[in-house]
Amino acid sequence: MEQTTPTKLEYYDQMLKLQSKATLLFYFKGDDGRKALILDSTIFHPQGGGQPSDSGSICVTNSNHRFCVQDVRSKDGVVFHYGVPEILVWKVNWSKEKGKKCFCKRMSHGGG
Repeated sequence: MEQTTPTKLEYYDQMLKLQSKATLLFYFKGDDGRKALILDSTIFHPQGGGQPSDSGSICVTNSNHRFCVQDVRSKDGVVFHYGVPEILVWKVNWSKEKGKKCFCKRMSHGGG
């Protein structure tokens, strides 16, 4: 992997931010076999100081691809997002029927 510039750490300026946009710089398999992403910026806080890393997902715009982030690490100012890629293939149109919905709720709550 090529050397990259440090990752912009958005969580320093906006600690409660839950969504953001970033540019994917690298996608690769690490030395330990895990898949990893490097973005130009991140809201994911890496593991450190006795605190666990953030987890969540990174979705590719206008695509059915998602990367489930399980671990986040930082090295030399670059943040590595480790996880599992997923391709979401379910495209569903939902319609509800009131009677069936009520029956299902009764069954799942055990209240008859």
